[in-house]
Formats: sequence, C-alpha cells, structure tokens
Amino acid sequence: MRFHLPEPPDGWRTFVNDIVIVVIGVLIALGAQQLVESYEWRAKVSRAEAAMRLELIDDNGPAGYGRLLVAPCLDQRITAIHDGAGHVPSDQLREWIAGYTPPFRSWDSEAWKAVVASDVGSHMGTERLVQWSAMYRITPSMTEAVEREAQLAADLREAVPPTGEIGPAEAAMIRRTAGQLRLLNRRLVRGSALLLARSEKNGTAVRLPIQQALLNQARAVYGDCVQAPDPDAVPEGQQLRSNLTAGTVR
Repeated sequence: MRFHLPEPPDGWRTFVNDIVIVVIGVLIALGAQQLVESYEWRAKVSRAEAAMRLELIDDNGPAGYGRLLVAPCLDQRITAIHDGAGHVPSDQLREWIAGYTPPFRSWDSEAWKAVVASDVGSHMGTERLVQWSAMYRITPSMTEAVEREAQLAADLREAVPPTGEIGPAEAAMIRRTAGQLRLLNRRLVRGSALLLARSEKNGTAVRLPIQQALLNQARAVYGDCVQAPDPDAVPEGQQLRSNLTAGTVR
C-alpha cells in the first residue's frame, strides 16, 4: 500500500520557499541575539577591567610604592630597637619605640572579587584572566601582613613601661617583637615589588606624578633613608632562588 503526501495548496515549490524563509529568519534572529550578547559581555568585561585598573593604579599600587620608599627607613629603625634593647638608655629606647609607626594601608580586591563572583572572568580569555589573577593573588597575604604588623607595633609599645628602667624580661620581649616586625617589613617589601612588577606588565603601573609626590612626601617625613625603587630590578619573588628561601610572596 502506497502512502501519498497531500500536496500543499500552493504547491511544493512555494512550501519549500516558505520553509527556507522561516529558517533564514530564525538564523538571523539567533545571530542578532548572539551579537547583542557578545556586545553586552564585552561591555561588562570592559567595566570590570576599568574597576580593577582603578583599584590597582589609585590604591594598591601607591600603597606598594610607598612601602618600598620607606622600607629602608623602617628597617633601620626597627633594627636599632632590636639591637638597642638592653644596651641603650631606657628613655632613648622608649623614644625610638614611640616613633616606630609603619604605614597602615588596606590592600583592596573588591573589583576582583566581583569578577570571581560573576561570569565576567569566563569572557575575558584565559591569558587575560591569569594576568589579573597574578596581581590579586598577592593582596590577601599583604593585607594579613599589614594587619599583623600593626598589632605587633602596638604590642611593642605596650612592652615598654611608661617610666623607669627597662628590665631584662622587657628587653627580651622588645627584641622578639622587633625581630618579627623586621621580618614583616621585608615580607611587605617582597610583595610590593612583585605587585608593581606585574602591574607594569599589565598596564596598571603607578603614575609618574604619583610616584614623585610619594617620594617627596616620604623624604619630608623620613629623611635621606628613603630610596626610590629601581624600576629595572627583578623582584625577589620572580627570581629562581625564591624557590629556595622562605617567606616569598607569590
């Protein structure tokens, strides 16, 4: 038994033409939708990168550059406190400790957190996403270090009696706390240098006018011990020997 398809009212040719028109219309609509979605994602990625660029250039970058400027001064001062405990007059040591106030700056990553919490990162491309990630991987340990440093600086001041002679037990406490502060200062130096090097490659380097302003202000506060970082120096965290030493920030 043969089965015969009913012929369309306007004939098969017209029917096929109508199907082709419908298919083409659907494809055009889908293509237009994809173009719109692609444009929207490009706009979202652009806004996300602009936010991260602003966060790095105007906040984290100057914080890192400022730490590198004053780090030699902080190292000199905390070393003098460490070595002077139990050896220099108590009033002199008390004065040094009161004057040891390392800068406290937050290391923000709100823009990066917004990228991670959304699908924006998946539309950046792997290479670009890794470039941004490389800089923001540093910030949690830097935040932890600067908070710990502030607490230890407070502990150092609390270890000194307001009057009278500093005894052996107090001197030992001062040396121990000063040693921890010296290590934290050097850890923050390593992290700052690494962040600035990665920012330079990613187009988020600290602007030259900001660098100069920070340098002038640092010298006004700390004096000649302030040193401008060498822009051509390879950060310790990027050197091969960093795999053999402790405390490297990655």
